Amino acid sequence: MKIMSLALSILTFFSSMPAFSLELTVPEKAYFIESGDIINVNVFPAEEFSKEVTVQPDGTVDIPLIGPVKARGLKAEDLEKTLTAKFSKYVANPAVTLNVRKFSSNKVAVIGQINSPGYYEYREGMRLLDLIAQAAGPQDYARGAKVRIYRRVPGPDGKITEEVLKADMAAVFDGKMDKNILLLNGDIVYIPRKSYSTAAKWITDNFVPWATLFTFAVTASIVARKN
Repeated sequence: MKIMSLALSILTFFSSMPAFSLELTVPEKAYFIESGDIINVNVFPAEEFSKEVTVQPDGTVDIPLIGPVKARGLKAEDLEKTLTAKFSKYVANPAVTLNVRKFSSNKVAVIGQINSPGYYEYREGMRLLDLIAQAAGPQDYARGAKVRIYRRVPGPDGKITEEVLKADMAAVFDGKMDKNILLLNGDIVYIPRKSYSTAAKWITDNFVPWATLFTFAVTASIVARKN
């Protein structure tokens, strides 16, 4: 009977305690910024520099007045401190606040020699050609046979490993659809520039216009003399 009475006394004691005294506070897990996140950057008192930015595939955000700043892998408060320090060179006593408005999810990216680089919504069954088409196609100097796909793959132990897949965009354009690789969520597609294209582009942009103008001037001079 004494044991039963003791048990009832203990139950009565705990049931009479306020509910909040039994609650445990679970600390909120820190969020680290990822590529693809959309961040609202608010700068006070220089609000003209406030902007909504997207974390690019290389992990940076493009901030007005400052330029590219590394953001991937940082917590919001750490990035706030970095931006505050950088803005202090131009703005008196700046106060920078950030808000991650949209977290990255279901996205793929294409960078390099593409007309509209950036992130695109990923959908099940999406292939390389689908992404290239959405990004308005490759540029003139794209090296289509040397495309690379960077993929993060979780291992059995939960660790993330990086894989690099080779892709042949030129073969896909030639109708070899077996080369049209299936993309996965989070893939980053890189289209390199042709090795000779830098010199060729310089000649096209600088020499050819002047050569054309010179030829026109010589032709006009010859015609004027004959008349």
